[in-house]
Amino acid sequence: MSILHLLRTVFTNLNEDHFKILHIIEKNLTKFEVVPLEVIEKQSKLDRPSIEKLLKKLNFYRLVWSPRGREKGCLLNYNGLDLLALRNLVKRNIVESIGKALGVGKEADVYEALSPKGEKLAVKFFRIGRTSFRGYGKKRPTLYSIHSHLYASINAARNEFEALNLLHPEGVDVPEPIARNRHIVVTRIFAGIEIPSAQYIKNPLKILTKILDNVIKAYEIGVVHSDLSVYNILVKPSEDIIIIDWPQWVKKDHPMAKIYLKRDLTNLIRYFKKRWNIEIIPRKYQSFLDEVLGEMFNTA
Repeated sequence: MSILHLLRTVFTNLNEDHFKILHIIEKNLTKFEVVPLEVIEKQSKLDRPSIEKLLKKLNFYRLVWSPRGREKGCLLNYNGLDLLALRNLVKRNIVESIGKALGVGKEADVYEALSPKGEKLAVKFFRIGRTSFRGYGKKRPTLYSIHSHLYASINAARNEFEALNLLHPEGVDVPEPIARNRHIVVTRIFAGIEIPSAQYIKNPLKILTKILDNVIKAYEIGVVHSDLSVYNILVKPSEDIIIIDWPQWVKKDHPMAKIYLKRDLTNLIRYFKKRWNIEIIPRKYQSFLDEVLGEMFNTA
């Protein structure tokens, strides 16, 4: 189901009891693999026929999932989580309308949006586990249970929003954070395209030094991206940059921080060396690169 369909059709066809049921299912997902009808009945204080009628409509709109049959219980799915988060953002006067998709990735979708004041926003929906939840578990510190991909997405959004709030006020080139709810992060709209797709780059060394300036500044603040590559650095025609995708960041004192930082920088420097034959980096970065990378790269 598209976000636009969710807002235009589903949002207006549900009442407070439908949302009460969604909230109860969400609240109990950490306790039950499938939330039993008995639990929903007890916590909602509604009778069984009313609950079944409400669930039938929620199921029709594909907001909940009943893997064992509706008579046994339900799970929330991404459509349901989207609806709850968007409803919260609308109620808080953060978002008024959602527009076209700006980007669709393996673990997140980004849409343009407008605030009630007409300000342009970017709304990022985390979708952890959409392609391969088993693969996600292998690459991340914690392997989540079968239904907690929703909570993996909520945690990813929480982590990213925290990083942006640490970095943006200190002048690091990241999206400006506005709000978060559940698995959604709202920022000011930002421009640029991924470095590998940017054909207008005239001065790649200028781009690389800007990246290094930002990585060093983030490190001094106490933040290591830990998943940095040319695919999550956007560049504008002016050759200004913005670094995105921070859900996996770690603190500077994390036991793996130096290893992650070395991996980030090694991948970036190798890319610039391979694509643009950059062999020498300005000397002012020498001490930092020597500390992180050793003597693998020349400076001048």
